[in-house]
Amino acid sequence: MMKRIRYLSAACLSAVLSLAPLVAVAQQGDLVVNGSFAGGFSPWWKQGATVRVQAVDGRNAALVPSGMVVQERIGVSGSRNYRLSMNIRSEATDAGSVYVQMSFRGPGVAGNWQGPSTVTLDGRSDGNCTAAPSPRTEKAALVTGGGEAAWRSHSIVFTAPANADQMILYLRKAACTPGAAAFTGVSVTQTDDPPTSLRDAARLALAAQHLPVAAEPTANTALLNQQLTRAAPSNGQYKLAVAGAMAMRVHVGQDEDIMTLQSAIDLSSLSARVAGATAPAYLSTDAAVAEQALVAVGRNNALARRVFTDADFQDLGDDGFLIRASGPHIAIAGRTPRGTMYGVNWFLDRKLGIRWLSPTVTHWPSRPDITLPALRERHVPRFAFREVLSVEAENKVWRQRNLMNGESHGPSYLPTPFGIDSWNRSWASQNTILSFYQLLPQATYAAAHPEWYAGGQLAMMNTGMRAEMARVVIQKLRALPDYKSVWFSIHDNDWGWDMDAASAAFAAQHGGDPSAPRLDMMIDIAERVRAELPGARLAFNAYHWSFTPPEGMTVPDHILVYPMTIHVNYRDPLNGTANAALGRDIAGWNAIARNVLVWDHVTNFAGYIQPTPNIFPIGQSIRWLSTLEHVNGYMGEGSFNTPGAEFSALRAWMISRLLWDPQQDVNALVDEFCNLYYGPAAPAIKEYIRFYHDKIGRTDDVLAEKTTVDMDMFDAEFVKRADALFDTAETSVRGTAYEARVQEARMPVDYVILLRREEYSRQRDQIGFDVKANLPQRSARFWAAVQASKVSHYIQGDKIDALASVLQIERRAPQKPTLAEGLADWADIQDMSFQRFAGAKSAIVADPLASDGAAVALDRSQPGWTMQLKFDKLPKTGQWWLYAALRVEAGGQQGAGIAKLGSAPPMSCAVTIANSPATAGQYSWFEVPAGPFSYSTDHARSIYLEPIAGPEGSKIFIDRIIALPARAAGVAPAGPC
Repeated sequence: MMKRIRYLSAACLSAVLSLAPLVAVAQQGDLVVNGSFAGGFSPWWKQGATVRVQAVDGRNAALVPSGMVVQERIGVSGSRNYRLSMNIRSEATDAGSVYVQMSFRGPGVAGNWQGPSTVTLDGRSDGNCTAAPSPRTEKAALVTGGGEAAWRSHSIVFTAPANADQMILYLRKAACTPGAAAFTGVSVTQTDDPPTSLRDAARLALAAQHLPVAAEPTANTALLNQQLTRAAPSNGQYKLAVAGAMAMRVHVGQDEDIMTLQSAIDLSSLSARVAGATAPAYLSTDAAVAEQALVAVGRNNALARRVFTDADFQDLGDDGFLIRASGPHIAIAGRTPRGTMYGVNWFLDRKLGIRWLSPTVTHWPSRPDITLPALRERHVPRFAFREVLSVEAENKVWRQRNLMNGESHGPSYLPTPFGIDSWNRSWASQNTILSFYQLLPQATYAAAHPEWYAGGQLAMMNTGMRAEMARVVIQKLRALPDYKSVWFSIHDNDWGWDMDAASAAFAAQHGGDPSAPRLDMMIDIAERVRAELPGARLAFNAYHWSFTPPEGMTVPDHILVYPMTIHVNYRDPLNGTANAALGRDIAGWNAIARNVLVWDHVTNFAGYIQPTPNIFPIGQSIRWLSTLEHVNGYMGEGSFNTPGAEFSALRAWMISRLLWDPQQDVNALVDEFCNLYYGPAAPAIKEYIRFYHDKIGRTDDVLAEKTTVDMDMFDAEFVKRADALFDTAETSVRGTAYEARVQEARMPVDYVILLRREEYSRQRDQIGFDVKANLPQRSARFWAAVQASKVSHYIQGDKIDALASVLQIERRAPQKPTLAEGLADWADIQDMSFQRFAGAKSAIVADPLASDGAAVALDRSQPGWTMQLKFDKLPKTGQWWLYAALRVEAGGQQGAGIAKLGSAPPMSCAVTIANSPATAGQYSWFEVPAGPFSYSTDHARSIYLEPIAGPEGSKIFIDRIIALPARAAGVAPAGPC
């Protein structure tokens, strides 16, 4: 097609070049000849015999059933602005099937399509409409189509490319789509108006499709005045739909922004779907007001101006909204377009009963008769920033439907449809969050300023370091479109800190907490930054070593602190018994700072598809956080890199409801979700959810952000009851749409049984069945659910494919090690208890030399703390010496270091394991330094194994760690740190 247009035959070229009047016309500002087609096509070029000029609804027009009409050699001047206008009438054609394209010519000018819109074509041409579509997208000036046939005015402003002297204009109708398009009144005129943006173009396309043609002014004014003075229903009942037909029309301002317009369109179409009606083709506007009672959306319409005053919108913030009845009408509006959008979504959800449960599951009630009371409501969310980072909750349409406004981290890099593009990107969004080493890279600064770095972090009292960091932050802020609109985050390095002397001395003056020098550094840097950039705002994280607030200090209002609950034990709420210190610290930050955002950890990074009974505690935590006056935001870090994580959709939906209104009953929300999402299986699944929350309460497990599958709660009682409940659930929904959802919910139970099958096979009497007898069926069901749910990762950093090899390992019961002979009290901690930074760095592998047939293999080409053991895996009482069983393959030079075995804090407490005959081909025992150790739920503490870089293919293996009550003989003591 493009070749035919650009390289015309000599005859056609002669015809289209005979445009002598063009130069003169261009001087008059009207660049298109014959825009009304009154004199036929000349100087236009038509494609196909079906394209013709004829009278269409009283206007001379080019009628295009398929193909295009083209005018070339339209004179323009490079870098000047022009307005392209025309009238288009589409006759029952598909949305997006009518479009206008333009390209330009001139020295060095690319001859491709240009314009602020995008058209999606199926790639088929006339005469080949039975072929399979081959979709493609192209730039376009205008895109329309669909709806009732009526003349509509279209207009955009564009800038001609530099050096352009000609443009080519194409009026097009997509092939293989029904109906025809008619064009007339085409004009291109020079203007000083700004170019039409992508957002503007999208709004124009929506308006052309959904707004009515202006009515006769006199009659319309009379009708509008009549509408504004109509009396309210005598019985106080507002009938939105009656007997499956819409009784009210959605009304919106003619010039409303795209978000408000999209919200009005949604209200019209979705309420009609609930009623079982056909949505009206067009909305009502002040210029073409409908005769029915109205539901007005947004502030810029006559009804809203009558109902609301500016004072009504005070204190609504960006997200709040009002809903009011007036006469027979209802008005919905926020102070901002986002508030209006949330008002519409709230109305559709809370008043009409639509529930957006997940990105793929929406509950649609059937209500042929929709009657509402006289509404007078005001709604403002409790939390100003509301976000969950999980695949389900990151879906942008789902997020806006459920009134979640936060957009940080990865989602802030992804495009958003213009109709919902109004996120709160004030915190941790694209280019606004950087760590210490990203701001001051060691490779850049350490050689000249070694004193800036200390103990894995920074020497935070160092004035030279502070000055340079402030300079870098200023540079980063200057690059942002509006530095005053964000909290620029200075994040620590994601590990521990051994304080330098100056920082330790300052901490000692403020309760001994490392957060003191951290906060003092932030205050100093903020002052330096604000001296050059007034109004700048900074943020920092309270995390691990800096979580406890300092004594005798306050956080300035221009600094936001975001506590990160990495050390949470989510068997209890954040203020519960298991999290007493954590809760006190959050409350402590609330007491000394006016701007607090809680970064909560709501998934299990060591088992995305592992049963994780934290649903009720999360809900109770949000209710508690809402009582802390200065906690204004909440971000739940969930399963951001895989769909199908355990009850992920339930958590996200429940959190979204509570962040808007924390007073809702958590149990009732869980019940509502399960009833709608699982249907007849809901009773069994609700019983399972309550059972596994009760179970962890009875076993006293630690439910941390990384909790391995060796939990005590996964005992014979759990396996027996959980399996039976899911048998009941599956039977109740066999052959229905709910079945796949139930199988996804069952997947975590199968995951535990498959991984621990060797252990459970020895508990047949307690479980009541032989787990190995139906192993093929269980495995097939598990993998079918994994595939259907599109699970991509089963732990952080390890893809689901890696799980297949782990499940193939046939384990055996480990033997008591020689080191423990004669001891009644000892503990065996196997590879399933280790936390791994997975992927290429570490993997659980079959190993006949290992005590149970499996070990963790660490790749020496990937140095780092790739294997850790937290202290909550130790026996709960007593003190213990710890020993790791290690061996090496392809270790390289004898005597060279192969790994560091350490405990932290401090960051530097480690012994080096050397390559020797003792480590080659067999397991040897090595003492963990700084023993003895005791049980702790503090996940800032750990034992780690760090590979030292070695030859290609070299690996170090760890079989297990054993805990002994006394120091073992025959093993070299590691000593204290």
